[in-house]
Amino acid sequence: MAYIHVQKLVLDEDGRIKSGSASVMESVYEPNKDGSKKGHSKHVQREKLGKIVWLSEDRRKGVFLSPTRGLVEYCADCDGFEEVQPEDERIQDLGLFPEPERHVCFGDAYLVLGAIHRCGYLRILRGLFSSEEEFQRLLAHIVGKLTKNGSKAPLDVRITNSFASYLLTSVPVQSLRTDTRFFEIMGTDSVKVRFFKSFVDMMKRVHPGFGKACYVDTTPLPNSIENNPFNALSSHGVDSVGVMSRLAFIIDSATGLPIWFEIIPGNRLDFTTLRKEMEDVEETLGIVLESFVLDAGYVCREMVEVFDVEEAVRKGGRTMVARMPAKRGYPFKELYEGSKNLFGNGKYAFAREGHHYFGIRREVTVFDKRIYAYVYLDKNNAAYRFGKWLTSSENREEFETLTDKEKTWRSYKDGFFVLLSNIEEDPDDMLDRYFGRMTIEVSFKTIKEYLELLPLCKWSDVTVKGKISATSLPTYAIPSSGRAPLRRTCPFPRCWAWDRVWLVSGRTTDSSSSTNPTARPRPRMRPVDWRSHRTSPWIPTRLSWSCDVVILLHVS
Repeated sequence: MAYIHVQKLVLDEDGRIKSGSASVMESVYEPNKDGSKKGHSKHVQREKLGKIVWLSEDRRKGVFLSPTRGLVEYCADCDGFEEVQPEDERIQDLGLFPEPERHVCFGDAYLVLGAIHRCGYLRILRGLFSSEEEFQRLLAHIVGKLTKNGSKAPLDVRITNSFASYLLTSVPVQSLRTDTRFFEIMGTDSVKVRFFKSFVDMMKRVHPGFGKACYVDTTPLPNSIENNPFNALSSHGVDSVGVMSRLAFIIDSATGLPIWFEIIPGNRLDFTTLRKEMEDVEETLGIVLESFVLDAGYVCREMVEVFDVEEAVRKGGRTMVARMPAKRGYPFKELYEGSKNLFGNGKYAFAREGHHYFGIRREVTVFDKRIYAYVYLDKNNAAYRFGKWLTSSENREEFETLTDKEKTWRSYKDGFFVLLSNIEEDPDDMLDRYFGRMTIEVSFKTIKEYLELLPLCKWSDVTVKGKISATSLPTYAIPSSGRAPLRRTCPFPRCWAWDRVWLVSGRTTDSSSSTNPTARPRPRMRPVDWRSHRTSPWIPTRLSWSCDVVILLHVS
């Protein structure tokens, strides 16, 4: 049976709570270790409730500022949690929903909210939740992550100093610092499915073929937390093992936008993983994936048997491009031996992104299946990396012991690679198709570095999923205001350089308030009717524009 355990409760002269903490305790029966029938009961802490805001006389119900759930009401009789609204009489005059600061940064939050509204993204986010508080909490995380700009300040501090604090009035700002409850909500499968369904439907109205051709890749998510449910024992070469989980993304090749993600325990990649992702996307979103660009980790016998040349020419067949692994069963070295004499032939030379390539297409048999092998040599990479390798004295000694044939291979090794495909194309066009995978690498880098996905620091499968979902969602907002495929539906004015826009209180004659906060020369400014922006649907009409100065920077 659960009950509320109160600690160090202090009341003022009027009987109001000044300080104190509480936790949810329950009595559990523990049998004796000697195996006798008689046992004993003990009290176990199930969850910390945090600071006490309000407590009933019988101490069976209360309002708490939980370190994991934020402002929440807990009832021991029903053993459940409920939301607390800002107008609740029990929390009035306690400063839990303080008035926003009079001096806040305006432009960054306005830019983010305006951009995601105009491209239809805001409407999708609103449909994820039935609660206004949950919706505003998601907006706080998106605005906070996209406007952090390297700041080390916690999310609650950034929102307090932002224009968003005027809009997100249903969220206790203090609860944003440790937001386990939010990640639990975001980690549910229903939220993930609702988002991707709405997003894909919106994109299909603009691009009917959205999601048909995709890049598929994974990135490791190393995590030192013990008992992470997604971590699995993985091998790293032949002499070490460790626990790991991977994040798999499926990204549309035309727009560069993700259409699905999945967490994979361990570090093993094979066609079974790809098949499961294909089935999930088809069952959930109704999208039949027809074209794939894959990493070498997915290449195996089963994949080659499914994606052979006959599959590509068949009506409705699926196409594939993947990097050939340099291991047993694949003619990697044979293709090198058969092509090395042509490396200097200008007939097979072309340039991409400032690099000089050799490329040739050959038809080969892999696992008794006919398939095309595209042989490439990046001459710039081969020469640079070989020269760097050779500068080491240890490597020079090793190089001297090699045969002439081995020396030649070592000079080409770092620039030589082979692509497998069931499509017959020119080598330069095939390389362009494969290098489109850089889109997914950019997404991984954005999530892991700028949006701070790592470290995960979550303990349950739901919160791990929620952390990844909440961190991935802003990546949809980042390209939606700038990528070419979305500009027709998101005509956000490119002429605006919203460097910083400040709301400044006080009199305009005051030197401290009339000074431009950006300490560098301003671009030429033009008058703007900024009050017309009050009609934006995401700005509440009750917002009072009582500030005296608004600074807008405009670039011609």
